[in-house]
Amino acid sequence: MARLAALAFTLLAACGGKYPGDGTTTPTPVTTQPIPKGGIAAAALPYAIVDARTGRAVDEPTFWATVGQATAVCIGEEHPNPHHHWAQLHIVQKLASKDFALGLEMIQRPFQGPVDDYVAKRIDAATFQSRVGWEDRWGYDFALYGPIIDASIAAGGTVLALNASRELTKKAVREGLESFTAEERAQVPELILDDATHRAWFDGIMGDMGGHGHGNNAKEDGQAPANPHAGGPDMPSAERVYTVQVMWDETMAETSAKWLAQHPGGRVAILAGNGHCHDSAIVNRIKRRGVPSVISVFPVIDVEDNVSSALAKPMNDYLFVMQLPKR
Repeated sequence: MARLAALAFTLLAACGGKYPGDGTTTPTPVTTQPIPKGGIAAAALPYAIVDARTGRAVDEPTFWATVGQATAVCIGEEHPNPHHHWAQLHIVQKLASKDFALGLEMIQRPFQGPVDDYVAKRIDAATFQSRVGWEDRWGYDFALYGPIIDASIAAGGTVLALNASRELTKKAVREGLESFTAEERAQVPELILDDATHRAWFDGIMGDMGGHGHGNNAKEDGQAPANPHAGGPDMPSAERVYTVQVMWDETMAETSAKWLAQHPGGRVAILAGNGHCHDSAIVNRIKRRGVPSVISVFPVIDVEDNVSSALAKPMNDYLFVMQLPKR
């Protein structure tokens, strides 16, 4: 039986930026750079906007006008990449207002209370991180996210804990949804598990990383990097892995859509891994819940075939293309 750690690496890749359409092509990852001394604001790079559907350049006024009119904007990321987080910060600073919510994949729904306390300045950043289990449940440096959260709050916006609880996803992957109690099942949104496009994307990810979309063939040698989403020793099947992937997407979509329903005229910006922030993941699942105006933005560093791979099989509305300094 394959180890969860091996398949967890696959899921981490799905969240963190490996982005094949059908498993045949994968953009080249950029070596992660340390957070600059000045924080993610110092990770700014020259950028251009590209229409991911056509490959054509988009002028900035058009892009900002379109994004500003959207009800929900999903901004992807490779989790440890400071340039991607600068792109998120830049977009959030343009969008944030008193009718704005910043939705975070990084925080699970049971911790909305501490999030609200931080927004209201009843607790400081260290207490906030402790109470939402940031280190244990997410694990990536808070400095990559803190400035974005604070920018939203400073503009009068709020913050949403979007994701499914680890307790639910661990049980789903170990024992299956059929093991859930009525109380646990009530916490799970409607799950669409037969989306052919999304399943093809997932099977491609599994194939690229040494697993198989319909089997359990992941390699057992070595340890995968720590996965903020997963936990536990054994994983019965890739079907359960896929169920959890959908649980993450559906939970984030439902949480965002519910907030929008409660705040007519409001807007949400969602920060999530590239594996969640594309058409067949969060985007279409929000639309299914009655939010028609949803846009996704894919930050990408323009090296090797990163941009061409993203354009070959587009899964987003816009590419936020950044240029590294020439050596």
